[in-house]
Amino acid sequence: MTIMMLSLAGIPLTAGFITKLFAILAAVQGTNWFLAAMIILGSAIGLFYYLRVMLTLFKRPKQFIEFDVSSQWAMRTGGIMVIAVTAMIIFFGILPNSMIEWASLARIW
Repeated sequence: MTIMMLSLAGIPLTAGFITKLFAILAAVQGTNWFLAAMIILGSAIGLFYYLRVMLTLFKRPKQFIEFDVSSQWAMRTGGIMVIAVTAMIIFFGILPNSMIEWASLARIW
């Protein structure tokens, strides 16, 4: 959840950073400075809210409730999917070339 929130905020080495970077570059190339400034301002405001959510995620609970996940296959499968999506976010943030190629192919169609 933390990696996904950081990606939404546009923190470097995540896919969200690459997408926001290309949105800002497109606005700057089109000489639409107001749009570029609004993207940056919106990212800063969003970062404030995302950090507050992450702060509550890591607060200690008042009491600890034990939950046995090993007997429930749906919980294990959901955890595997979260790990897979997190790995994709980090992979596309570090090596965005394949994502950029897919986007350029979508523009052709």
